[in-house]
Amino acid sequence: MKIIQKTAIILLMLNTGWLYAQEDLAVTNPSAEQQQRLELMKSKGVDASLTILPVHLMNGHWEMVSEIIGTLLEQKGLKNVEVGSAIFIYEDKARVKTIADSLKRFLLKNPVTTDYVLYAEMNGDDNPPPIDEIFSLVVDRNGDFVWRDILDSRNKEFTDVDDPDPMGYSILIAERLSPYLGLNAETARNAKPGKMAAKMRERSGLPSAEEINAMPAREKIMRSALKQSELVVFPLRVIYQPDTDATGDLVTAINKAGLSRAVVSKNEFTMKQQTEGPNEMALLWNMANQFRDYLKANPQEGDYFLYGDYVFTPGNWQAGYVHFVICDSKGDWVILDLQNSQQEAYINVKPVSAEDCNKILYNRLESYLKIPVTNVIRETIEASGIGAAEKTFKEISGKEGYLLSEMDMNMLGYDYLKANKYDEAIAVFRMNTEAFPDSFNTYDSLGEAYAAKGDKKAAIKNYEKSVKLNPGNKNGIQMLEKLKSNQK
Repeated sequence: MKIIQKTAIILLMLNTGWLYAQEDLAVTNPSAEQQQRLELMKSKGVDASLTILPVHLMNGHWEMVSEIIGTLLEQKGLKNVEVGSAIFIYEDKARVKTIADSLKRFLLKNPVTTDYVLYAEMNGDDNPPPIDEIFSLVVDRNGDFVWRDILDSRNKEFTDVDDPDPMGYSILIAERLSPYLGLNAETARNAKPGKMAAKMRERSGLPSAEEINAMPAREKIMRSALKQSELVVFPLRVIYQPDTDATGDLVTAINKAGLSRAVVSKNEFTMKQQTEGPNEMALLWNMANQFRDYLKANPQEGDYFLYGDYVFTPGNWQAGYVHFVICDSKGDWVILDLQNSQQEAYINVKPVSAEDCNKILYNRLESYLKIPVTNVIRETIEASGIGAAEKTFKEISGKEGYLLSEMDMNMLGYDYLKANKYDEAIAVFRMNTEAFPDSFNTYDSLGEAYAAKGDKKAAIKNYEKSVKLNPGNKNGIQMLEKLKSNQK
């Protein structure tokens, strides 16, 4: 996933399968009063206002994690999200009611202006696994109990988290809470960036839209010129230290494949580590800003300049990342790329060594040198219509020099779906099923597009294909039940 295309941290974490596959969870044996409060909260929907208290993470409290949860909920449609600054510490954790009562007393001393308050914990110790339980509690502004959720290793939802760290569990908390806030696929499609997105942008050090929007044109120039250009690779930072062996191996691989005339830089760029925290996007932009500033202050010989930052844990491929940045001869950004256990290129390699990380960077670099099929399809649809796009798709699929990505095609389809261009969305999703016939998610998306257009028969047919490929596709199962019940 290219950072120049996805500037918000959450879009790096979410894929359509997660976003549109929620489970309608039930709170065990709610009292009549609690049930009324639950129904009221859900009826407010996107207009409900929520304060998220600093999340208790291991042995401390992190507003930054609260901001991540808030951003996730905002992207699912919640309009009014605040992050509280007062830290809640309860007296006794013996029972949920005890915590709720303690939170009620806390709110008397620290009142909020929002309708609801969320308190969450990610508990564990320093021994693997570091987080072994997540606890979430929602009360109304008066402190009256509304909703709670407790998950640990005994729960499949907890053990199925792909990225078992604060980010992965933040996603899970938002996923579990969303149905009770009345948030769904429709509210997510209509969501607009709000206060949380602005906070994350500021905290992540994201540059202006103007700076980001200038990058695709530079990438296009690089794509046409890199084979004849000199790519200067600065010593890669591997687990916080420069690694000349890894750098040399990467340069050799690039030259062997003829991607560019790559050389190892005679100079060494030393990145200053930013304050630690769970915001990986901030780490990426910290690297990008520092590298750009270095090149502008220290002009180098060469056409393009690459710097990479690898973190990995031998034996645990999920705990790490591969970041890299490429700048042109002026020092301006051309490519920024973030890969972690949420991205397909990272998952395919499952890195536990510098060699593995090199492989990911090389694969990503190669993908930038190919023309994205989605770009061609979008341009053809806009210029010549769906029929011409379908013909073009057959001509270029699998052709050398073109990059066909299931995820990117899915995202293009949803761009059209959000714009209520149902025929275009159906066409793109149908192309994706042809290219990736064994993917349940491609049929799930095509079914959604047909359902949105009102073609229930075609929607059912594609949802059935999706569920056949993946019997665990809860969204597909729920949609089939809904569509078939409406036929009666």
